[in-house]
Amino acid sequence: MTNIHLPLCFSLLVIFSSCLENTISTDLNYQGMIHDTLSVSSITGFHYQTPPELGNSTLLYLGTDSSGFKNPFAIFKVQNNSVTTPQTFSSLSDSTIEIDSAKFILTFNSDTVETGMIFDLYYFPNTIDSVFSESKSNYLNIDEIDLVSEYVSSARLFQKLPDSSEVIYPTLSFNILQIIESFIDSSNISFNKTLMVKPKFDLSKTISFKSSESGFVFAPQLHIFTHDTVYIDSTSDSVSIDTFSHQFISTEDLSIIIPPTVDSDLGLLTLGRGLSYKGLIEIPDLDSLLLPLPDQSIITKAELLFHYPVDTSQSNFYLQVQAVSDSLHYEQLNGVLLDDPIDVITNILPVVNISNNGKVVLNIREYLQLIHFGYVSNYGLKLEVINTSNPFNLYSIYSHLSLIDSLNPELFIHYVSP
Repeated sequence: MTNIHLPLCFSLLVIFSSCLENTISTDLNYQGMIHDTLSVSSITGFHYQTPPELGNSTLLYLGTDSSGFKNPFAIFKVQNNSVTTPQTFSSLSDSTIEIDSAKFILTFNSDTVETGMIFDLYYFPNTIDSVFSESKSNYLNIDEIDLVSEYVSSARLFQKLPDSSEVIYPTLSFNILQIIESFIDSSNISFNKTLMVKPKFDLSKTISFKSSESGFVFAPQLHIFTHDTVYIDSTSDSVSIDTFSHQFISTEDLSIIIPPTVDSDLGLLTLGRGLSYKGLIEIPDLDSLLLPLPDQSIITKAELLFHYPVDTSQSNFYLQVQAVSDSLHYEQLNGVLLDDPIDVITNILPVVNISNNGKVVLNIREYLQLIHFGYVSNYGLKLEVINTSNPFNLYSIYSHLSLIDSLNPELFIHYVSP
């Protein structure tokens, strides 16, 4: 997907704002002003699918959920600099530094979980290039079978008993001491510093761990304990003088999510992050409706109304609405698309928080005013669910093919003309 951030877009908004300011300074209730309302019901909508894009999620997922989403493994890339000491991986190869232990640690997302589940850790010693991209890798272009990995160790989900009322999250702690030389070897400049975690046995449920986006404290991290050694004169005796804890956090991490096949209802437009269903809304009669309006007309309100099934799982999610910047053909949106072909113009339309009242009301006044002034073209609107508490939830709105006319999308435009 291409987001247009060009200065041109900003200029259009500035011009539009100044036009509004100059016009609205006049009393819109003046008897010489004409107030009118347009109603548009010829609104079409459908969804299309791209691979899941959850690289910016605060959580990582493993296992299979009840809806059929599979999360076979998660991958991590560890940064080269410690966040707790001035050391880098290569500086730990100094002869005066001795490594006592090395762990790779993941933090579970909840403080209540069935402990004892076993997970395996792998690394990629023979892969020179980057193993994955947090923003681009997905189940269509990365497969565990194709990854040349080697087993490192196993770990059980473990939870310490809290000393007081503090919250203690369960963790996975993998012993990686046997491969730490691969990380600190300064001659191996092409080493990818990438790790992979997967369940040892199939999980019939989905569990989640905190990702690097959750913050420094809980981010996946490689934890190395060392002590400095000083040799006494020419003898072979040595003295340990200091101990250190070096934490190298994950800067990129990603769950590979394989979505299930979903039977679509023609009367519903389905959206979802895990399924990566996005919507395209078109209003073909909009240009012919706006064209007859006088040039000085001001759109005072424009609300695009959708209905959706009242369901508790449909509440508390955010809907991002963006103006499409170029024309496209429906045949371009068939099947699961490796890349999103719809280019958009950002920062025109707001993100909407959806509550559980059965209606979605989108304020598209600025978008229509820009179309009326000729600054943007009517190529449609893209809908996308963002910031959901559960990315595997599906959300549906009634489309123009709904069997109940009163549930079809509708646009109401209020305008003032001299």
